[in-house]
Amino acid sequence: MRRLLLPALLALVSLLAVPASADRPAGPQAGMQSGTFDTATGPALKYLLYVPAAVADRPHKKVPLFVYLHGCNQNAADAAVGSRLAQLAEEKGILVLVPEQTRPVGSSYPVSDGNGSGCWNWFLPDHQTRDKGEPATLAGLTRDVMDRFAVDSGRVWLAGVSAGADMATILAATSPDLYRAVAPIAGCAYLTCSDVSGTAAHRAMGDHAQVVPTLVVQGSADMVNNAAMGGTAVSQWLGTNDLADDGELNGSVPRTPTSTTDHPAVQGTPPGDPCVGNSRLPCAGGVLGLQSYPYTVLEYGPTVTALVIHGANHAYTGGDPRGTFVDPVGPDLGHAMYDFFAAHTRR
Repeated sequence: MRRLLLPALLALVSLLAVPASADRPAGPQAGMQSGTFDTATGPALKYLLYVPAAVADRPHKKVPLFVYLHGCNQNAADAAVGSRLAQLAEEKGILVLVPEQTRPVGSSYPVSDGNGSGCWNWFLPDHQTRDKGEPATLAGLTRDVMDRFAVDSGRVWLAGVSAGADMATILAATSPDLYRAVAPIAGCAYLTCSDVSGTAAHRAMGDHAQVVPTLVVQGSADMVNNAAMGGTAVSQWLGTNDLADDGELNGSVPRTPTSTTDHPAVQGTPPGDPCVGNSRLPCAGGVLGLQSYPYTVLEYGPTVTALVIHGANHAYTGGDPRGTFVDPVGPDLGHAMYDFFAAHTRR
């Protein structure tokens, strides 16, 4: 999930991406569905969509849509397995959409569409604004799913990990009228980690400016997106939501936590997994026999929450080790995100 931080890392080999034809499900069918979203503004985008049985059986019932963006060196199938979001979808009766970045061999944008390492191009100006580049394509795919299913527009939720976290922040800042809550995992502030005041993200909202409830997740031992980078994400969303609620940076979203809750480590059946294989960074929880890392929840009023997982590396905790960049030791991020979204968005 290592992100490409400098455009100079882009490969020089140009491979033209050929858009695939649309492959959309004809109607509500339970289970994992694959498809391709064709768009006039960018390359065709592959995706996985999980439709739980409860949604397929009641196609006219309004349901939430959970959009999840994978990290670098991942694809949609890998991310779907590692995040266990299909199981969450069945349990909660929600749709889960996992888009997949176009991955040309030996090349990246702007030489060719997509990114050779499977990263979302969150660090490039061409992909940081509304109605342009990858944000336009991802928002278009989201609206396409909403058009084909009975999605509750007030409960369209967005999350991402690493590079996916940074693209999720871009989408939430540029399309707050579409995405009603966001959870960046191991990410940083808008505009390539630079918008620590949140003013640029608020400007990006334009006429659509509104508060976006945000859950920022950061591992304290993250070797890729360190705690300081995660802190920029918290600072940015504090400022952005402060401006979005009344147009003024006046402390309406407090800069210090209104509540802090510490959760101790939970001992359990040791998974014995040091996370050294299968494209995973080392983790200590399995070796220490933990069922869950200790973690702290810091709430900044009703709109921004930070979840700090003590001892966690650059990984999706509580995940399925068949996926990459996961740590089987909790807390279970899927349920943590769902609980936050359900509590902070309207029905």
